[in-house]
Amino acid sequence: MKIKGLTPILLIVLVVLFVTGHADFLKGPLTDFMHWSETAIGGINAVGWSIIILTLVVRLILLPMMIHQQRNATIQQEKMRLLQPQLKKVQEAQKSAQSQEEQMLASQAMMTIYRENNVSLLGGMNFATLIIQWPIFMGLYAAIKNSNEIAHATFFGINLASHAPILAIATAIAYGIQAYLSLIGIPAEQKKQMQMMMYVMPIMMLFMTWVTNAGIALYFFAGALVMILQTLIIIVWRPRLKAQVNATFEVKDVVDDALAGKIKAKPSGRFAEAMQAAQEQQQQQNGSRKDITNTTQEHTSSKGGRNAGKQDRK
Repeated sequence: MKIKGLTPILLIVLVVLFVTGHADFLKGPLTDFMHWSETAIGGINAVGWSIIILTLVVRLILLPMMIHQQRNATIQQEKMRLLQPQLKKVQEAQKSAQSQEEQMLASQAMMTIYRENNVSLLGGMNFATLIIQWPIFMGLYAAIKNSNEIAHATFFGINLASHAPILAIATAIAYGIQAYLSLIGIPAEQKKQMQMMMYVMPIMMLFMTWVTNAGIALYFFAGALVMILQTLIIIVWRPRLKAQVNATFEVKDVVDDALAGKIKAKPSGRFAEAMQAAQEQQQQQNGSRKDITNTTQEHTSSKGGRNAGKQDRK
């Protein structure tokens, strides 16, 4: 599910929480939950298990949104697969472009192909699920750091308040597996562009879990296992989605008209409008430079002609 305009609203709320110093407002409830778990679950690993339970609850709540997001991303990938013949023409035009104007026209042609075929450049990406989890990260970090009892809690011998290289490495490996699985079934042309994700995401998660405490690392590790499960669901689902796109997606072949400049790429959204405005401004600047250069040359030629006339009269 996706609520229109939800991500900007959540981002504004998150910024306000950070600015006002209330980003960790969940510290109290999470501290109470972990104290309760020590009694309810029992044992020296109770706090660690409570973090895993918390992760599963959060992921379960977000599961419909995240599955919907991955489903949309898969549909966009399948649409782009069908657009590859047109996109290859644009790439060839970009390589053979002799001027900046031709380069811009090819870039605009690619935007036109996406727009006319209703394909999103973001591939169904939705940042709402990540923003929602930030207060949980902050609250959990503060709860573990500021509670004396929880600060000394361990999970299978790992102190949850200290750094845990083992958990950091395990988290990076789990995210690497998830990134690898996410490339299964993706068209070869797109797979080349997305392979960087196999390296960036695990490295980023290794850094994040390395510099924080083991409690946060445990949260991310449990979350990565859930993401692997979600990715496996999409892998099973992909053939059906592919068949659905093949049956319902009508490809509009507009590449030749777009490259010829017969179809102007109308911006949709603030980002696209800003990009087009920047391109138009650059074109105007280039035009101004040409006018100045031509005027200077004409002035020089005219001056040279008058001097030559004087010399002839002499």
